[in-house]
Amino acid sequence: MENQYPVKMKALWLSEYGKKPELRVVDVPKPGKREVLIKIAASPINPSDAIFLQGKYPTKKSLPVIPGFEASGQVVDSGNHFLAKRLRGKNVACFAPLTGNGSWAEYMVTDFTFVSPLKKDIPVDLGSMLMVNPTTALAFIDICKKHNYKAMVNTAAASALGKMLIKACSDAKVTLINVVHRQEQVELLAKHGAKNILNSSDTDYLTQLQTICKRENALIAFDAIGGSSTQDLLSALPKGGEVRIYGRLSGDFFSADVTNILFERKQVSGFWLSEWIPRQPLLKLLKILKNAQKLISSGEEITIHKKITLDEFDAGIEDYLANMTAGKVLLCPGGHPTNEIVP
Repeated sequence: MENQYPVKMKALWLSEYGKKPELRVVDVPKPGKREVLIKIAASPINPSDAIFLQGKYPTKKSLPVIPGFEASGQVVDSGNHFLAKRLRGKNVACFAPLTGNGSWAEYMVTDFTFVSPLKKDIPVDLGSMLMVNPTTALAFIDICKKHNYKAMVNTAAASALGKMLIKACSDAKVTLINVVHRQEQVELLAKHGAKNILNSSDTDYLTQLQTICKRENALIAFDAIGGSSTQDLLSALPKGGEVRIYGRLSGDFFSADVTNILFERKQVSGFWLSEWIPRQPLLKLLKILKNAQKLISSGEEITIHKKITLDEFDAGIEDYLANMTAGKVLLCPGGHPTNEIVP
């Protein structure tokens, strides 16, 4: 398959944090021994991407760099490692490498361990969203099972991840308490089959939250908001409960009530998928990725709001950030894919 692709490609090029990336023509990368070269079909814009562009992501890459954390595509070349070679010609979901260029380009190289072959019944547009949200949802379930938690709270529940958790929790028989901040989001989640939906804008929200957490014995909350949301959750959980922060949509710091921690044995910690994945045994991780494909195979929990090309990025990310609840915006460097890739 060597040389069955061009030497140049279009890519979004980030030269300075806090500014939008520019469209450029750059060299197509060559795969190293353990790497595969992927012709990118689709790459979603996630909240983590927006944070990365601002320079506020936990790990910064050396600039200039091509952004983008996850994607789908076809493996068109590889290094000489036998496991990398086995991926040639396959449609895959993939993570970008921890260092170096990401997925907002026509081609990307990444280590073969960051790649998961897609089942034939999964369209590549859905496959582009396999690695972050479905894996995160199943990680939340895994944490609950590990600690024998029977119920969880999730904030920003009208997000793509929140909708995915509805099915994941139902399948795992974990009670899900959904927190949103607008009435239309309550109605949206109800249409997706969610129960236990709370609106944080209600005047009696804290009372509602405390009541349902006590009733369901919800001992863990996953918080995408930060700030006052974290303290609200901490105070509402029963004794011994814990809040795991996985986002900071509010942009605010939080101040904890020491009473919750000192006398009620409550904890606050963080959840970062990029840190969680490497700690998992390989066989367990492969099982999670397999189950992630089952989770997205119907597409019912995923709303694709818009597909854009690289040169439509500026308008596309503004649209996404203005209304994340509307669904995902996919960057499609080679056009708008459906269920197959034409090399």
